[in-house]
Amino acid sequence: MNKDVIYIEPEDDITDIISKIEGSKEKIVALVPPKKAGVFRSVVNIKLISKAGATSEKTVVLVTTDPSIIKIASATKMPVTKDLQTPPAVPNADVEVEEVSKEEVVEEPEDDEEDEKEEKEEEEKEEKETPKDKEKEKKIKKAKKVGEKTGNLVIDWVKSHKKLTIFGGVGVLLLIIFLIWAFAIAPAATVIVEIQTESKNFAENVNFTTNAADENIKDGKLYLQEKKIESVQEIKFDATGQKNKGEKASGKLDISVVFAASGTISINAGTKFTINDLTYLANENTSLQWDGNEDNCENDKGRIVAGRIRCEVSGVVSVTASEAGTKYNIAPSSSGWNTISGISVVSTEAMTGGTDDIVTVVEQSDVEKAKDQLKTSNESENKKKLYDGIDDNMLIIESSFKQETSTAEATPAAGEEVKEGVTPVLKATTTATVYVVEKTKVEEFIAEKAKLNEDQKIYEINNPFIENFVATDGGFTGRLKTSYAVGPKVTESEIVDIVKGKGIGDVQHQLKDINGIVSVTINPSYPWVNTIPNDTNKITIELEIKKKES
Repeated sequence: MNKDVIYIEPEDDITDIISKIEGSKEKIVALVPPKKAGVFRSVVNIKLISKAGATSEKTVVLVTTDPSIIKIASATKMPVTKDLQTPPAVPNADVEVEEVSKEEVVEEPEDDEEDEKEEKEEEEKEEKETPKDKEKEKKIKKAKKVGEKTGNLVIDWVKSHKKLTIFGGVGVLLLIIFLIWAFAIAPAATVIVEIQTESKNFAENVNFTTNAADENIKDGKLYLQEKKIESVQEIKFDATGQKNKGEKASGKLDISVVFAASGTISINAGTKFTINDLTYLANENTSLQWDGNEDNCENDKGRIVAGRIRCEVSGVVSVTASEAGTKYNIAPSSSGWNTISGISVVSTEAMTGGTDDIVTVVEQSDVEKAKDQLKTSNESENKKKLYDGIDDNMLIIESSFKQETSTAEATPAAGEEVKEGVTPVLKATTTATVYVVEKTKVEEFIAEKAKLNEDQKIYEINNPFIENFVATDGGFTGRLKTSYAVGPKVTESEIVDIVKGKGIGDVQHQLKDINGIVSVTINPSYPWVNTIPNDTNKITIELEIKKKES
């Protein structure tokens, strides 16, 4: 198996040695320490070398006869060999150190010349026996020696200040990255443009049509749309009526008619007989008649008046009071009765049988009052619901709002009794309606009538409304009123096109030259930015509207 022989230089520290081990491509690494190598006389260093070999999956062998190194190697279980031909083994400190020490006493030169001679002979011997490994090691040593001193001050300084060079290189790289970020990525700008506007009042008559095809903005005819909601709602109300559910009084009336000629007087069922504001009704049809024959007159009922015969015919009619109540129970009366003209009425019997039983009933007036209350009580609620359902792009004509109540039904119905513990309820369908027009059409009409200059535009329209809204034969009319702010015709995109890629000072002068722009403030993203970026995504335009004081 091939091995990698690494000759350690006197100036190599533990870091250099570990780097050489890790950089080796062979599985066996033979380390040849130099004479008087202090780095190998530390147990910690030997352990670090052993750990580096284990980490990089290499077997590290020490090639030495130095007893102190061998003793430390035995303590750390590191293999040792006295030369490159002898198989390595973990030394026994008590035996091998002593043997090697004796050998070293005999063979170790006493001066530097002897050391160099011995080292040269050793190198020639190793070169013959392991030519490939030795050649590789010579190349490494030569490369290191050459790297130590090149004669170039810059290169020599860099090699002697490796860490400083690395940190300096990282610093330069970071500086380059920062400069790219600072001047290519980070630059951005916010341009604040203050525009002065002038407020103007607006009032124009407008016609409205419910037919979209008839809309004509220039002629002042706007398309009118109706919005509506329906809801079924209830309201409780009080019943104020009273009704007597007692028995009705009844009795009989004696009636008579004086005929001057033959004829018939009919008294139909339901015919009214009144006395003292009390009304009684005939129960059945009754008729009185005379055929003109005086013999047919009853006894003394026939008499001559102004030379002519008169015949009095009498009869009896049964009647019942028009309402229940004890007040209809009256005594017999020979006078005071009123009925059909020509009929005489007397009551020879008392009217009896009337009783009182007073209950509460719903009057029609109660129903009508409840209708009015229902209309007003839910009007604001329905109005809110209706308006909430209308798009924001619609202008609501407030004066057109109305609410109608239909199909009202009272329970109990008018005239019916209200049972104890029951509260009458009115249930009705209400329809709330209002007219609207599109705000964009209103704004278009305002712009048409305002007759703006080409370099002006409307910035704001303040709460337009329609007054005097009335129906006509052809639709509706009204008067549109509002106020609007007019200023220079400039947009954010136009400002972006003007400022991108230009210096901050140039931008300020160029924008201020536009009529209506009173001030320009540019806020760069960082203090070193003095040019507006070309990238429109890095430009923010803020328009501030300032109204001109009147």
